[in-house]
Amino acid sequence: MRNNEKARPAGSAAERAAETESASRADTTSNNQYRVNDQAGQAGIAGLLMEGRENGLHLRDLVKLTDYPERDVRRLIEAERRAGVLIVSDNQHGYWLATSSAEAERFSTSMERRAREILRTARAIKEAAGID
Repeated sequence: MRNNEKARPAGSAAERAAETESASRADTTSNNQYRVNDQAGQAGIAGLLMEGRENGLHLRDLVKLTDYPERDVRRLIEAERRAGVLIVSDNQHGYWLATSSAEAERFSTSMERRAREILRTARAIKEAAGID
């Protein structure tokens, strides 16, 4: 049974996306990178997220809720993370707010592993191309 405290005020992501579709175009500011959908009721992506992996929202849901392109949503998430908001994610559950330091640490460790793999690939490409 779902705890009412954790329930999204306007219902499911799909319902909220439908509600915001028509009005959200008018809610943009002159600064495209940090525009916030007033229909969300709170500033930023974190205002759309709930705690716990079971309550995660996928990028496609956040795109519908904000009416922003994926790239802008990702930039907003990154900006909030760098400002100290504990937005975590995985491929299966989407994005959610961390409920513990252990959950934040798991996400951080995963990001560090990805960064190492990206560096390995970049080095291999440089080596294959003869770039120093």
